[in-house]
Amino acid sequence: MKIAAVQLNYIVADFDYNFTQISQAIKTHQEADLIVFSELCIIGYYPYDLLTYPEIIEKQHEIVERIKALSAELNTAVVIGVATPIPGLKKFYNSALVIAHGAVVYTYHKQLIPGYGVFDETRHFISGENAQLSFVLKGKKLAILICEDIWYNNHQGYLKNPVDGLPDSLDALIVLNASPSILGKFQQRLDIVSRIAKQIQAPIIYSSQVGGYDELVYDGASFVCNTEGALIALAQSFKEGSLSSDLNNLSETMISPPYENKPQELILQQLICGLRDYVHKCGFRGAVVGSSGGIDSALTLAIATLSLGKCNVKAITMPSIYSSKGSIDDSVVLCQNLGIELFTRDINDEFLLTCENFTKAFGREPKKLTQENMQARIRGRIVMEYANDSGLLMLTTGNKSELAVGYATLYGDMCGALNCIGDLYKNDVYALSNYINEKYGELIPQSVIDKAPSAELAEGQKDADSLPDYFYLDAMLKLYLERDLLAESEIKGLQTIVDQVEVSEQKRIYRMVELAEFKRKQAPQILFIQRRPFGIGRRMPTTARFNK
Repeated sequence: MKIAAVQLNYIVADFDYNFTQISQAIKTHQEADLIVFSELCIIGYYPYDLLTYPEIIEKQHEIVERIKALSAELNTAVVIGVATPIPGLKKFYNSALVIAHGAVVYTYHKQLIPGYGVFDETRHFISGENAQLSFVLKGKKLAILICEDIWYNNHQGYLKNPVDGLPDSLDALIVLNASPSILGKFQQRLDIVSRIAKQIQAPIIYSSQVGGYDELVYDGASFVCNTEGALIALAQSFKEGSLSSDLNNLSETMISPPYENKPQELILQQLICGLRDYVHKCGFRGAVVGSSGGIDSALTLAIATLSLGKCNVKAITMPSIYSSKGSIDDSVVLCQNLGIELFTRDINDEFLLTCENFTKAFGREPKKLTQENMQARIRGRIVMEYANDSGLLMLTTGNKSELAVGYATLYGDMCGALNCIGDLYKNDVYALSNYINEKYGELIPQSVIDKAPSAELAEGQKDADSLPDYFYLDAMLKLYLERDLLAESEIKGLQTIVDQVEVSEQKRIYRMVELAEFKRKQAPQILFIQRRPFGIGRRMPTTARFNK
């Protein structure tokens, strides 16, 4: 039996587009006995409250009927993911349908419904009961599980382990997935699937989806493990594609996991994919970034150029009286290296006029911090104006360390629609910048990487005036934000670093994190890289008062 696992880049609720992609894949793989697509592939994962619209389910039904008709014409079986409405309830089953000869011959309902981290399936779905846990196709005994069903041992609270309920003597287990990518995620999947394959003594075909969706990025990387749990087939990461396996002739050649020992390449490709799909799926032509001459905006511009192409990225430098000549020159060199257009819009006169008007209106000069924020807000407005006028998407450039402690200005440098680097700590920003230069040549000027971090909003200002060195700050933040997700060895290593910081300073930083929640609630969406991103990955109250 030949099984093809197809990974596609779906657009949520664009049924005609999704059907076109699925039907083309079916025709391409019509020699296969079974073609497997991913979780909720007809609607696209994840539809959130679009599921409450009856028209969504009606349209899904139409597409299922068209796939049934196609399967009859081509005489091939297909596995698709759908949302199955439950009569009398405003809930659904997360289901897989096996379609053959123009009819649904088997239905499986997902048993474990996640409601943690970035997942909110419990809002719309309930656990399914399945009278049959296997089906026979062309003499082969097959079973299906859906994504979370195989993660039982990693997340407690479920009442049963679906793997334990699988029948004996399976010829293969098929797993439909929509599993977002994060650092280390593929190895987690592989470890789980490998263990289950050895447990049930059957090969496992893991079919995923690919592409960016809001903050999330799906890496694809569909794969096959044999009965010994070895990885023997692997589709590309971050690209549409497929893999085919013959159950009668499974390869015994082991292959390496993607990006093995290459975390920076994984991060780069994930950000490139996420940004490209966000821009294209939202209907923008490209992106614009305010270029300060600092490392964060430089990295953002590099990612945007690699993702969207140099003709579709614009930069604006907006010097003030506090901008160093070096930073202005660095912006010029950066944009020359990237091959993108750079506009210059001096803000000095506007800043002085804003200060003057403040004094006239309120009878006093604006404070130093107020003046700093004025500059940031003038710049934010200028870039947003250009974005509006040109049809480009404005990208914001705050890193995770700054967002954590609120070292950012609302309606200023936080202006924008999407943040590519908001899930990267400051030291990660440097690491990725160095990696890009190693891979592509010096796109980001070395002078940008070497200079001391500064917002340049006041005379001689440096980040170190307000914050600990980022080496210590990042360790404190990782320990504070992610402690329950870290291995003991990671905790010990970070704690050794944090212990070098005065306790009073640690408490100040942790309090800054909590006080900045109101800013993060208003921040643009952040592409998801780490185990616990701000936004959908860390949901905290704004008006709480917690002193660690």
